[in-house]
Amino acid sequence: MAKRYITQGMQKKNTLADIFIMILEKKQTTRREIEFETGFSWGTVSANVAFLMEKGYVTEEKSEQSGVGRTTYTVRPGATRFAAIGLDLNRSGISCEVIGLDALVRQSLREDFRASTQAEVIAQAEALCRRALAWCEEHALTPFSLGIAMQGAVDGRAGLSLRFPAIRDWQVCNVKEHFSKKFRLPVYLGHDPKCMLLGEMHRERQENSLLLRIDDGIGMAVSLDGRILDDTERLELGHTVAVPDGARCGCGRRGCLEAYAAIPAIAARDGVGAEELFTAPLHHAASIAEAGRMMSTALYNMYVLFKPRRLILTGKATQLAGYAESAIASLAEEEVEIIVNPHVSAAYGAAVESMKSAIKAFAI
Repeated sequence: MAKRYITQGMQKKNTLADIFIMILEKKQTTRREIEFETGFSWGTVSANVAFLMEKGYVTEEKSEQSGVGRTTYTVRPGATRFAAIGLDLNRSGISCEVIGLDALVRQSLREDFRASTQAEVIAQAEALCRRALAWCEEHALTPFSLGIAMQGAVDGRAGLSLRFPAIRDWQVCNVKEHFSKKFRLPVYLGHDPKCMLLGEMHRERQENSLLLRIDDGIGMAVSLDGRILDDTERLELGHTVAVPDGARCGCGRRGCLEAYAAIPAIAARDGVGAEELFTAPLHHAASIAEAGRMMSTALYNMYVLFKPRRLILTGKATQLAGYAESAIASLAEEEVEIIVNPHVSAAYGAAVESMKSAIKAFAI
């Protein structure tokens, strides 16, 4: 077997990537902090920061006096020249975020999910991406990377979408390769709850967190000690058994939690459309509360298994009157911070992670 060596050129790229990602993650830092935290020499840090400044990837500004005759300079991600695009492909809707290297949102786009075939899913995603790219061009922003969050079963490392719940005859698709060739950008692909949690972790460090997205489906992501667990077919909480030999789920099995606690399941039990659950919640309070209780049991089991310090509930179901309250009831006496936020963005997390992925691949 041939031996692999790290060449001097590869080492320089690794060093540059480490410094750039540190600046993105810290949002603001100094050359001294970079030197201290990375262990790189002052000369190496200064040369790489200067290169990043020359390219417009970072800026450095005088901040404050920190002693007699000493001035501190703060290094920040560049905010005006580059943008990352994030897509969230979900049967509840397709959304897009355009963010700067400073991870601040510049533009948000959203469409109803209209596809009925695999080809139509890809085509709708491409069209939304083109809208985002056109917006970038209008505002003189150079596209930096593309991140895609997808519902269903995803192999992010291989760039594959294995299953998409809205399309029964979905074929394994190399989404990463397809979009990379289509738009000539470095592409990151991730499971949608994982992308949501990545985005929240970028905003605020969360070492032990559990995130659940509950809308037309149920998705989960977990971080332990600052690292997100691998997501390929391993955290499918929605397809754990809630009622033995119960209602048939979209996955083909019977009794799945998703067949009772997701929005379409609640609406189907009451014989109404999903929108009526939101417009006339009092008429459906019993079914909503029952779905919440089933979710509560599942949540408690996940709490016992992972012992998260923070639980994040998101998705449209958390906007149903009484749903979130029922879902978290089993955790009332546990030491866990609970955040209910319907608007956590998978597209945002995908965009942020795409920047880091592009840097690690030396696409700068």
